Amino acid sequence: MSSTQRGSAFGCRLNYYYNNNKKKSKISSTLIAFCLFALLSSCALLTQAQRITGRRDRPLNPPREFKKTHPCERSSCYPATGNLLIGRENRLTASSTCGIHSPERFCILSHLQDKKCFLCDTREETRNDPYKNHRIGQIIYKTKPGTNLPTWWQSENGKENVTIQLDLEAEFHFTHLIITFTTFRPAAMLIERSFDFGETWHVYRYFAYDCAESFPGVPVILRNITDVMCTSRYSNVEPSRNGEVIFRVLPPNINVTDPYATHVQNMLKMTNLRINFTKLHKLGDNLLDNRLEMEEKYYYGISNMVVRGSCSCYGHASQCLPLDGTESPEYDMVHGRCQCTHNTKGLNCETCEDFFNDLPWKPAFGKQTNACKKCECNDHAVSCHFDETVFENSGRISGGVCDNCMHNTQGQHCEECMPFFYRDPEQDIRSPEVCKPCNCDLNGSLDEGICDSVNDPENGVEAGACHCKPNVKGRRCNTCKDGFWNLLPENPNGCEQCTCNTLGTVDNSGCNMYTGECTCKRLVTGKDCNQCAPQTYGLSESEDGCTHCGCDVGGSYDNFCDVITGQCRCRPHMTGRNCSQPKQNYFIPTLHVVHDAEFADACISYGNNGNCTVVPYPPLPDRLPDYTGIGFTRVPENSEFIITVNDIPSSMPYDVVIRYQATARQDWEKAYITLVRNDEVDPDGVCAESVHPGSSVYETRIPFTLPERERQVVALRNVCLEANKVYKFKIHFERRRQNEDNPTATIMIDSLTLIPRIEVTSVFQGSIPAEIRRREYIQRGCNQSLYDIRYTNIVDERCKELENYASTEIHDGASMCNCNPTGALSKECVPHGGFCQCKPNVIGRQCDQCAPGTYGFGPEGCKACDCNSIGSKDNNCDLITGQCACHPNTYGRECDQCQPGYWNFPNCQVCECNGHAQQCDAHTGQCINCLDFTNGYSCDACLDGYYGNPLLGSEIGCRACRCPDTVVSGNTHADGCSLDTRNNNMICHCKEGYDGARCEVCADNYFGDAETPGGSCEKCDCSNNIDPYDMGNCDRRTGQCLKCLYDTTGDHCELCRNGYFGDALQQNCVQCDCDFLGTNKTVSFCDRFTGQCPCLPNVHGIRCDECAVNHWKIASGEGCEACECDPIGSLSEQCNHFTGQCECRDGFGGRACNQCQANYWGNPNERCQPCECDEYGSADFQCDRETGQCVCHEGMGGYKCNECARGYQGRFPHCAPCGECFNNWDLILHGLEDATAEAIQRAKEIKLIGATGAYTAEFSTLDKKLQNIRDLLQNTTVSLQDIDALDKEGADLKEKLQASHTKLLETEENLENIYSSLSLSTVELEALRNQSELVKKLSKELKENGIQLQESNIEGALNLTRNAFERVLDLSAVKNEAEDYAANTDRNCKRVETLANKMKDEHDTITANDDIITDYREELLTLTSMIPGLNNEVCDKSGDPCDSLCGGAGCGSCGGLSCEQGALTRTEKALKVAKDTEQIIKDKKDVADQTIRSLFQAKVNASEGYQKAKSAFEDAERYLNRTNENIKKGEDMIEQLNSYVINDTALPTESRDIAQQTLKLDLKLDPEEIQVLGGKINDAVSSLKNVESIIYNTRGDLARVNDLQAKANQTKETANEILDNANTVVKNLDDADASQLKAIDAISQANVNIELAAKDLDQIDLETSEAEAPANATAQQVEDLAKQVSRIQKNILKNELDAKEIKKEAIAVKEAALKGREYSNQLQSATNLVNQTLTDRAHNSESARERAKQLLQRASKLTVDTNDKLNQLQMMQDLYLEKNNTLQKLQDALKPLNDELTLSLQKIQEHADSYRLCTG
Repeated sequence: MSSTQRGSAFGCRLNYYYNNNKKKSKISSTLIAFCLFALLSSCALLTQAQRITGRRDRPLNPPREFKKTHPCERSSCYPATGNLLIGRENRLTASSTCGIHSPERFCILSHLQDKKCFLCDTREETRNDPYKNHRIGQIIYKTKPGTNLPTWWQSENGKENVTIQLDLEAEFHFTHLIITFTTFRPAAMLIERSFDFGETWHVYRYFAYDCAESFPGVPVILRNITDVMCTSRYSNVEPSRNGEVIFRVLPPNINVTDPYATHVQNMLKMTNLRINFTKLHKLGDNLLDNRLEMEEKYYYGISNMVVRGSCSCYGHASQCLPLDGTESPEYDMVHGRCQCTHNTKGLNCETCEDFFNDLPWKPAFGKQTNACKKCECNDHAVSCHFDETVFENSGRISGGVCDNCMHNTQGQHCEECMPFFYRDPEQDIRSPEVCKPCNCDLNGSLDEGICDSVNDPENGVEAGACHCKPNVKGRRCNTCKDGFWNLLPENPNGCEQCTCNTLGTVDNSGCNMYTGECTCKRLVTGKDCNQCAPQTYGLSESEDGCTHCGCDVGGSYDNFCDVITGQCRCRPHMTGRNCSQPKQNYFIPTLHVVHDAEFADACISYGNNGNCTVVPYPPLPDRLPDYTGIGFTRVPENSEFIITVNDIPSSMPYDVVIRYQATARQDWEKAYITLVRNDEVDPDGVCAESVHPGSSVYETRIPFTLPERERQVVALRNVCLEANKVYKFKIHFERRRQNEDNPTATIMIDSLTLIPRIEVTSVFQGSIPAEIRRREYIQRGCNQSLYDIRYTNIVDERCKELENYASTEIHDGASMCNCNPTGALSKECVPHGGFCQCKPNVIGRQCDQCAPGTYGFGPEGCKACDCNSIGSKDNNCDLITGQCACHPNTYGRECDQCQPGYWNFPNCQVCECNGHAQQCDAHTGQCINCLDFTNGYSCDACLDGYYGNPLLGSEIGCRACRCPDTVVSGNTHADGCSLDTRNNNMICHCKEGYDGARCEVCADNYFGDAETPGGSCEKCDCSNNIDPYDMGNCDRRTGQCLKCLYDTTGDHCELCRNGYFGDALQQNCVQCDCDFLGTNKTVSFCDRFTGQCPCLPNVHGIRCDECAVNHWKIASGEGCEACECDPIGSLSEQCNHFTGQCECRDGFGGRACNQCQANYWGNPNERCQPCECDEYGSADFQCDRETGQCVCHEGMGGYKCNECARGYQGRFPHCAPCGECFNNWDLILHGLEDATAEAIQRAKEIKLIGATGAYTAEFSTLDKKLQNIRDLLQNTTVSLQDIDALDKEGADLKEKLQASHTKLLETEENLENIYSSLSLSTVELEALRNQSELVKKLSKELKENGIQLQESNIEGALNLTRNAFERVLDLSAVKNEAEDYAANTDRNCKRVETLANKMKDEHDTITANDDIITDYREELLTLTSMIPGLNNEVCDKSGDPCDSLCGGAGCGSCGGLSCEQGALTRTEKALKVAKDTEQIIKDKKDVADQTIRSLFQAKVNASEGYQKAKSAFEDAERYLNRTNENIKKGEDMIEQLNSYVINDTALPTESRDIAQQTLKLDLKLDPEEIQVLGGKINDAVSSLKNVESIIYNTRGDLARVNDLQAKANQTKETANEILDNANTVVKNLDDADASQLKAIDAISQANVNIELAAKDLDQIDLETSEAEAPANATAQQVEDLAKQVSRIQKNILKNELDAKEIKKEAIAVKEAALKGREYSNQLQSATNLVNQTLTDRAHNSESARERAKQLLQRASKLTVDTNDKLNQLQMMQDLYLEKNNTLQKLQDALKPLNDELTLSLQKIQEHADSYRLCTG
């Protein structure tokens, strides 16, 4: 079953459990079918989606073999639901049943047949007669099984309190109940249930016709799922038959977010169900007649009852089985015993199976099976139980505890071995043999033979290892430790200590554990194997015990070294343990003693063949030179070479070698060498035997030959030379050929080299290793590279090593580099050969000279000579000045120039400078230092600022330019000037911006003052808004711009001109665009920068084209007026911008919504009344809003215009005028009426103010008019002609007025036409709007359906509706365009109204409106023609506009059952499927959300565990860092101690002896031995004889003793400082012990935490913290003990320093007195013993970390068993007290010893003083 199918099935099951309560049980099969349909649809959609969106580049996966899985395997599972009544008739009871004892008559009110009364006989003999037998079991089925005969249960007549009860055999899952009645439903009833087999009952629901009467106090509204309420829904009188009562445990109106919650599951849980009927529905006839016959029609009858549910398995079973003894033949019976999975058991799977108690029992939940977990007992137990405390402490991971562990195991999971047993690491933990007995040797073990139970390699714990006594080792504690022997049970330490040094014995065993005999290693000697053999050092655990010194053959004096450090005795300036390396700034010299011929003392030529010359050779970059120095010396025939040698390194034999290079073919046959010794040979020196008196004969004019093909020759062999003496060597090169002279013959001499005869050194003779080295040297041919310089660079490395040995011995160590600070990069040189790192062009071993071809030795090195190859003799120059050797007629340092006045080396030519210069450039001929204001190659041009003709012979020389003045004056505006050759006048070359013959005016487009000194011309700034090629753009004086372009203005064209706005600097001035109606015309232009137009009041917008908020009537041209919308009657303060109409609330009207609504009058705040104007008599349905008077047509009158008016006759509405007679009389009467009213008013006024007062105004007006007439008559000058002219003008004006009146009438007629057209447009627009609204509505419906289709992901329906949706989108666009047209129409209408008021452009507006209306009609036709096609796509029929069957757009219906091909019908179907699928997905999502929440909680728990583990790890890492720091400090202290050991202030051996004796005395020498030793010393001193002779002979020794004493005192102070440092080291190590203890403990806890998760971490942390307290206390005790030991060591050190002085005096006495030798030997033996102890202590000090680890192991052992902690701590406390007592005893014992030593020292000092003063 696929995941999709499982999800669908699960969703259907949930839907069936909790959602089918929305439908009746009779549609359950339909619901199941729908679920199957949804499942198939989901599969089809998935398949189609995979087909559409699947990867086409990969083949389909091959079909996999179907493997059926159990439905409970990966999630919760539930049995199928059914009717719990089936098969349980025997468990169904009723408190009342008709005819159970005898036949009983009953009647049916609703029976339609003649017979209405029947018999009920429910006795056993009628069991099979469904018409008579109406027992309670008949309600299980609607009909008798196998027949169509109806069955029902019926109660006794008239009995109201009746109970039906179902007693189930087990707990079941109850979902809902459906009861179908054969008669009236009960007027009151209630449903109860029990989930404890009837012990307690709980009401589910009350049902009553009148809840308040039947069940007072019971609520009638259900708010929570657990509420108990009363409902009247199923208690009505109707129907009289087949009425149903339906009860759902989970009501449909309550949203159950978690159907698996505890309170929900408790609601569904049931063991017993009881229905109580408490009241019958009666018709009231029983109140009139109380006969029993009246009760025959009132009873309870049930035709069918369904108790829907399933067996309750808490999600751990998918099916149920019959209980024992409850088998039933009913195949669809719901059984009560769950077939449990997930390792559960019980009737309802309510407990875990045996041995599956590692987790608490839980119901299965969604995808979480919550299966019971098997206990992990490692096959050592057969049962377990769940412990809640253990579960919580484990972080809710494991709570199973194994019972009765076997095979000697114990623990929660039987994972530990019992005491006195250990876990065999080679056995699997599940093996019965995994725990084995300890098998400890009781003689050497502690703790009664207990052993470590598990392996812990990190802490050095081995499983099965016993706890040994201090001096015992071995897994069984049956072997003495190295250095111990004689294992005895009564010895608390197990074994006795050997006197042997364990480091020096074979296998580090110290001595034989049974006999105590020592066996020394190969390189170890001494009685106790505690000394290294000669020429070895470093007693250690190595195989040979000690290490060969391996001193460097040449760098050390011999092969003896320090026995502790191995330091050899180095020659001067050699360093390293084996003296193989030179010190810094020192080097091992080569064996050659080289004297270059270039630096010879003299070279004397005795012939005419020339002198000796030096021939430098420049170094080659690609290879090393095959010569020394800077080159060679060329020596002619008959010349003598003299070289002085004063740097002989050692007195010994040498070979004198001449290195050379032949210049011609053939050998140099005749040459002599003479050795001149300036001093006599030292008779006691090395050369005394080899150089005898008169030996100079053998060293004078010794002939030798220089072969042509060789580069060197040995002129003198085996010549013994002494160090620190001066020798001269004279080499005479007489002739090349023996019998002929050759004046041109020369030879190139490189150097005279002395090569020592190294075979006479101790490196190659005097010992067997030396002989071996000599033979190796010969076999490798090393001598060839020593003599032949050509082989120097390819010499074998071993040869170099042997030669370095010899060189170090010959030179007695290393030599100083002496690098020249000027020529070298640093003071360091190459360790072998001594060559320094030279700066550029610097050579020499010491970097002290320039290379050939360079000069100027200095801080930057040397510079190349760069001698000209033509002008110089060679490339060598003076080392100081760099001057090359020039040929004649050449000049300059590099010999590359001509003489002054000439150029073009080497073809020197005369300089041509037109008489204005004396010299020119030697290379280019360019004249130098031209005079007379000239310049140029040949001084042939004038300087800048000058003009003229500078050529030789010209009349006009160079003169200063004046433009307008000279450069010197500062008032010049020209780049220069030139000579006009036509008239010899000056021509100024004006700068940009200047003009004129002398640049005295500004140029066009520039302004300023050019003539005035200091004045200048600047470019006109016109903001780039001019034509630069035009003339006169600006004023030349002021710079004001005159020709601005691009609609700009201003002095600099920086502004937009009037009527334009924008950024003039960017040339984007744009003409103002101001709205005609909203712009203030009194302000001419818009803002220059923003373009803001000057708006009329209350007008906004940059164009002044919109009214301000809450204003309207922009078309007035005088600004916008306030809307003044009534705050009560309007919805908002904003009105229509064009009409001013406010948006009114219901019941309000008028423009400002302050009146009644249309066709109403009155006060809207009080009451509005309808106008009710007669439709025939009124001109408008709107009456006067204040009085209600209707506006009548002519001839109509009355308040409602529903009668003929006065002056009209006839029957309304046919009213005719009365006639002219009536009209005349009516006018007369109205005139009289008005005159009467006026007279009455005047009378009232006269009565109040009198006659004069009443007519005051008229009199005043009349008086003014008369006065005006008088004035006119008096002042007039008008003639009759003037009056006639005025009359004529009046007539003309009258004609014009008449014409205007005629035109006004035409205009009004046109306006009427316009209004008619506008009305027609309004009607058409309204129709168009209706069509648009219809299209919009249809589009909206389709869009919503499309969205639902898209959300449901129904690909097929979406494809079918895509085209229709696109057409709807097109219609939407058309609708939007139509709306735009409508908006434009409104705007145009308002503009037409404005233009009509102004009487302009009437015709254009009308034409435009006609065009717009035509467009609307065309658009409407287009839309109408599209509707049939749209109906066909959407509704399946192309109705025009409507189809009788499928409807259409605007028809009120679309689609239907017979219109299946329409997009709407398909969409509705698809939407229904999508909603169902959505519900399934939502159910799945709920389950997934619950799973995610569970996973999130698990993640949170894991995160907490991780954080705790991380915190523990960080603590451990912090402790580890502190430990490393402390260890580093300790290593630094040890290094300081080593530095002290090799300090020159005292010999290392003396310091070591002091320290060794100091540490040894407290362990090896007891007070009695020291006292005996002091007595022996006193005896030795007293037995001395010839004291004066001894003193005389030992006075030098005494002085040395005093020096040693001073050094000892100094050493003592240094030792005290080191002791303080050592104490600091001890303290730091103690801190490191504690820190490392905490660190390892924390690391161990972290590892356990990671394995056992968060909860175990907390518990282990708690246990660790409990164990840390005693461990820290123990560590503190150890630290205090170490401090006490330190104090004792200080005292012992002081005593040992005194003892050292005694020993020194004793040694001095021993050397002087032979009789004291025996005693001194004994003292030496004791000293050796002290040395051995010191070595042990030093080793222990260097192994501080190991000691810390041991302490850590001891501390960690405390945490193994909590019960043993207190005992072990008590033992450690006792041990501490014992050690403290021991130390106190040692202190007490040392005190008298110290006193005796002090006394002995005083005595020895007194004897020494006596002998020194000769007083004794």
